[in-house]
Amino acid sequence: MERNLKLANYHTHCELDDGRGPLEEYVLKALSLRFEAIGFSCHAPNPHDSTWHLRHDKVEQYLETISRLRFTYGNRIEIYAGMELEYFSESDVLSGSEYADRLDYTIGSFHMLYHPKSGTYISIDNTREDYETLLNDNYSGDITAFVSDYFAIQETMMRHHKFSFLAHCDLIKKLNKDNRYFDPAEQWYMDASRHLIEVAADQHVRIEANTGGMARQAIREMYPSASLLRIAAALDVPVVISSDAHKSAQLDYYFSQAIDEIIQAGYKQIDLLYHGLWTRQNLL
Repeated sequence: MERNLKLANYHTHCELDDGRGPLEEYVLKALSLRFEAIGFSCHAPNPHDSTWHLRHDKVEQYLETISRLRFTYGNRIEIYAGMELEYFSESDVLSGSEYADRLDYTIGSFHMLYHPKSGTYISIDNTREDYETLLNDNYSGDITAFVSDYFAIQETMMRHHKFSFLAHCDLIKKLNKDNRYFDPAEQWYMDASRHLIEVAADQHVRIEANTGGMARQAIREMYPSASLLRIAAALDVPVVISSDAHKSAQLDYYFSQAIDEIIQAGYKQIDLLYHGLWTRQNLL
């Protein structure tokens, strides 16, 4: 079906965090794709990890580069400054919020759990070794407790903090290839994940249909899964499309199919940051 949709991507990473390539490369690629807008969303600086986050001393460079690109290309494409904020459940801190008044939008995300045994934060989506360290040390090998806590922590984040949209809400499945750790069809998982979407609806939180896990060949479906997306549509949870691009070639990865899947889930509109405002555009 021929569609006349405005396309954009607000979840992108570059050479200043864990992405590849300069910001201008992303703008030029977005122009070639005839995007209406592009937003940059480096992982916000935080006090616990610096290997894949924007460094505090690079924030000014990041914002000044976006401002320069807006001056250079702003008559051809809308360019927005954002950050992917990082939630730390132990302290109930959404790291990066201190920059919110200098940004056009923010993304709420949760990647890392505190590991008391080592006194460090460990990523839930990096390696199987890290995942199993958290599972065994923090949850005594109880995958139900681990996954349920993952969803509950995001619920707390949504209740306590404000941001423009929630990132990859079922990221916990990234390392679960072939149901290695859990079966998402089991009732406990369906109940926990559904409750997350219900809280998003109650807190008026926008979610993303994120194709990034597919772009990096980590998983074979979007975040969230089709079943969660149907629940979100039924509860009228707003949705925005992103590819969580870590290189410019991924800017529109799977977008056409994602739109089909969003429609199949029951959505009639998607959200778009356009002319500085979040608006709805019709899918059909």
